Amino acid sequence: MLNSSRATPVQAHGLAIAIACLAVAGTSAAAQPPNPQDLTQGKWELQLDKSHFCTAPPQKSTREIVDSGWGLISTYWTGIDAKGKPMEVRYVWRYDGQKYPADIGKPANEAITWKLVNPSKVEFTHWSKDNKITQELSRTVSSDAQTMTQTTKFVGGRNGKSECVDTQVFARQ
Repeated sequence: MLNSSRATPVQAHGLAIAIACLAVAGTSAAAQPPNPQDLTQGKWELQLDKSHFCTAPPQKSTREIVDSGWGLISTYWTGIDAKGKPMEVRYVWRYDGQKYPADIGKPANEAITWKLVNPSKVEFTHWSKDNKITQELSRTVSSDAQTMTQTTKFVGGRNGKSECVDTQVFARQ
């Protein structure tokens, strides 16, 4: 360890530079959002300890939301469900109010409409095949763009609960 009372000016200067470099590295360690027009884009990992679920929570969940080109956004959702089974869901959409399948890897039982409210907030609605709303959701990204909170209101309740709202908190990766 360097004893500052015995350090030469060169050693003290070197130590100051090293501390400054560490401070700069620490501030740049936060992941940058890939699209400032839609801060929900990027890779996100579920923070189970900060989330609340109406049913048994997944053991692990990640979302990768990307601009796929041609005006399409896509999500690749993976994880381990509450029973320990792998889960994988993919969907694509535009922010145009049209209905898009809730999963493109298999026939979907629901469709989703999407609205970009502002760069930090997206709202979307799940629709049943008989055109009834089943879920109302929003994703909001924190001011530092490092946390995304998704809330899901289950229309008509969930598992016997009349007013149930899931709150999932994600950290940017």
